[in-house]
Amino acid sequence: MEMTLGESFARSARKYPRKIACKDDDSSITYDLLNRRVNRWAHALEGLGIGKGRHVATLANNCILLMEVYLGNLKAGVVTVPLDSRGTIEDIRYEAQSTDCDTLLFHADFAEEAEALRETVPALKTFVCMGEGAPGFAASYEDLLARASDEEPDSPVREQDDAFLLFTGGTTGRPKGAILTHKSLLWNIICVTTENRSPTPEDRIFYPMQMYHTAALSRFLAYMYAGGTFIGSKTFDPDVYLDVVERERTTFIVGNPTIYRMLLEANRKKRRDTSSMKRWLCSQGFLHRDLKEEIERELWPRGRMYGSYALTEASPAVTILKPEDRPVEWGSVGRPYMCTEVRIADENDRDLPVGSEGEILVRGPTVFKGYYKNPEETARALRGGWLHTGDVGRYDERGYLYMVDRIKDMIKTGGINVYCAEIEEVLALHPDVAEGAVIGVPHEKWGESIRAVVVPRKGAQLTEEVVIDHCRRHLASHKKPTSVVFVDELPKGTFGGKVLKRVLREKYGRA
Repeated sequence: MEMTLGESFARSARKYPRKIACKDDDSSITYDLLNRRVNRWAHALEGLGIGKGRHVATLANNCILLMEVYLGNLKAGVVTVPLDSRGTIEDIRYEAQSTDCDTLLFHADFAEEAEALRETVPALKTFVCMGEGAPGFAASYEDLLARASDEEPDSPVREQDDAFLLFTGGTTGRPKGAILTHKSLLWNIICVTTENRSPTPEDRIFYPMQMYHTAALSRFLAYMYAGGTFIGSKTFDPDVYLDVVERERTTFIVGNPTIYRMLLEANRKKRRDTSSMKRWLCSQGFLHRDLKEEIERELWPRGRMYGSYALTEASPAVTILKPEDRPVEWGSVGRPYMCTEVRIADENDRDLPVGSEGEILVRGPTVFKGYYKNPEETARALRGGWLHTGDVGRYDERGYLYMVDRIKDMIKTGGINVYCAEIEEVLALHPDVAEGAVIGVPHEKWGESIRAVVVPRKGAQLTEEVVIDHCRRHLASHKKPTSVVFVDELPKGTFGGKVLKRVLREKYGRA
């Protein structure tokens, strides 16, 4: 028997039948019961005539029902296409249309969106509603399960088969559908469980991001593989999150600087017992040393920090920074995972020496299969057998990687390359700056000038002069912003995720 994602979950169910596998805002479920319901859904798919390789879209926020569907699809060999439950109807429609989905499973909370898709996406023929109150055009998920067997399905799935079609962040353009296989996701799980020393069967995690996002999805699959307990929620609220940590005694958290700042603020107002947290991982943003120390002191007094570099096309983990690691400089994202190779190359894919900045290239079994129905972008991304990430990085002499910036976020001013991330790190140092992002603006003389888009902290009285002067004290003169725009929030692709620079350029990128 080949190891696939569905079989790895079934194995955990056999080992830990009475253990709680998953929780959501309303309920919990044991491994045994979850597996039996997952089997029923796999058989229900067969009854609907939906077989291996078919694309099935899902539209729901995190809940046990969605977890069941993901696992049942994996056992049946169906390819899941998670639609962006936080996106606009235009976003959702584009995702469904561009991936040839003929079936939509949606939660009753999204009945209105499902109706809109039914009217505008002719390829969608089958609709199944999770939760109470299925509209007339949709079958009831529970009714389908009630008529299906809970025996293990005779799975036709192989490790090289497609498992999920996940959309990239779309930070620079239209999101692309990345094809992840059972093999690529399983190798990601093996690397993470080995080198992060988590999840183990004893671990419990409450995840703050929705599972249409590769980070949340891959962590859920890792917990089902390891026999841990995964807790999901429809929304993220810092106070609720800390209450759950205290009540459930969770042991691991994945977050980014934005999320950790929100949790710090909530915990100052009302202290919780968070001593159960053993490990905390920071991704998607530069973590300043002062913020790290505050997190360790105020949030996770017994937790040890991990850092990472990840992207959807790598399923998603690429590197890991462990607590015992000692890079030359602060800000490293660690070393490549055990199954992954990482190079730094120039525009001609030639290796660059230690300390030089170039594109991060990745190779290994976690790398994705390609972009769905996009052979040109696939060939460009995977040329020479290496995943071209579009990110700029460098190595130090100890073999630690530093993620510098996105190639497309580089600003060329006066013939000099300036990386937005460096300026954004300095902006974050100012006590009155909640968040900041940097874009290039066309300039007649210099080619581009630098504009900062800043979210002030509540009650702060920031001015353009104050922000520019702050940057002048920490950066070379040609790197400081020449203009500042103040906004209430930055546009992001998913909660707490990457800033959508394309949106900022559209709104504020004119001279």
